[in-house]
Amino acid sequence: MATARMDRGTMEALYRAHGSMVYRRASAILGNEAAARDAVQEVFVRAIRSGVEIWDDVSPTTWLYRVTTNYCLNVTRDERRRLELLDTRHPRRPSTTNRMEDRVFLREVMRRVPEDLAQVAVYYYLDQMKQSEIAELLGVSRRTVGNRLEAFRERAQRAAEGGTP
Repeated sequence: MATARMDRGTMEALYRAHGSMVYRRASAILGNEAAARDAVQEVFVRAIRSGVEIWDDVSPTTWLYRVTTNYCLNVTRDERRRLELLDTRHPRRPSTTNRMEDRVFLREVMRRVPEDLAQVAVYYYLDQMKQSEIAELLGVSRRTVGNRLEAFRERAQRAAEGGTP
């Protein structure tokens, strides 16, 4: 990557061009408007901190998409860890209903699987990207993407059957 700093005008143009995409991405993963707005702010703060012209080696859309996805997956993992700590101190009562929204279920499974599986699942199921597109974005083989999707499906199936993903 180049070492030239981004000026204010460049950053504002980047935000105007891609801010709504980052928000939609964060909202889709986090499922919470406030958390999505926080994610947008954090992603653009990271762009500023990077201090480089991010599109020298990769398009700004690709860079922002990847940073947003990784940030949001980390947020969901942190949330899961907080809930686990709370559960050890104050166990929750079991739910009286077995009905669960698909997105809520998917979000819960993604919190419990390794990041590489969750990342591929988000791109494939949420973004409806092709496996070849995901492979190119992540810099892995198409076969690796397929293997990760299969592993994610197996864990999601176990979770749907009441087990641990």
